[in-house]
Amino acid sequence: MTTRLIQRLRRYRFDWRLSLLTAILLPLMVSLGFWQIRRGDEKTQLQVTYDARQREPAVTLASLDANADLEYRQVKFNGRYDNDHAFLLDNRLYQGQPGYEVIVPVIAGDEHIVLVNRGWIAQGPSRTELPIIAPVPGDVTITGSVYQAVGKTLVLGATQETTGWPRVVEALDIAQLAAMAGYTDAAKVFPHSVRLADAAPGVLVRYWPVVSMTPERHYGYAVQWFLMATALVVLYLFYSTRTETTDLSMKGNKQ
Repeated sequence: MTTRLIQRLRRYRFDWRLSLLTAILLPLMVSLGFWQIRRGDEKTQLQVTYDARQREPAVTLASLDANADLEYRQVKFNGRYDNDHAFLLDNRLYQGQPGYEVIVPVIAGDEHIVLVNRGWIAQGPSRTELPIIAPVPGDVTITGSVYQAVGKTLVLGATQETTGWPRVVEALDIAQLAAMAGYTDAAKVFPHSVRLADAAPGVLVRYWPVVSMTPERHYGYAVQWFLMATALVVLYLFYSTRTETTDLSMKGNKQ
């Protein structure tokens, strides 16, 4: 079999069109495969971080370094909801149903402002009829986890044209949301949002998947790209090492 393979490879004939197509597609397929592997590794590490920090005890906000990696850190603090200034983070689906995530400023005991994500709420009867958000009265103890956006902060999108509150927003920009609610002293605004824990006062539907696509699916896509790259090489060698008899037979069939 090895001898037959060597003999076939000796019949190799260069076809610039086929070679150009292979030279373009092969590196692309291989790079996409490795990209999927990297994405899978990132998702795996993210899940590991989440699981580890879910087991950690909750800490106070004052003990946190705002410049450190705080993703999914468990926190606990006292404060009161500013029920008059609620935001509705738009375009949030839950079980196929459109809705919003409810973001409300909480005035902590030290007069610092924390934007708390209460969870998901269904969209009203129409886009113009906003859902009713039940207020949370009095001083409460907030428990939850820090949500630290990865990469560049999203720019605040256009708000819905309303004369009051709640106000629909397209993106979670902490500084701008706080300023819109009247909290302009950036030094007193916690730079990340806090997602409520189970049974926390004011919690709604908690739906925050750690990853949108599992690592296994990324690895599966990587295997597919590598298989396609292998098939491309095999096809290239097959068509580049055909015998003249095969070529003439194919031409005769076309005629």
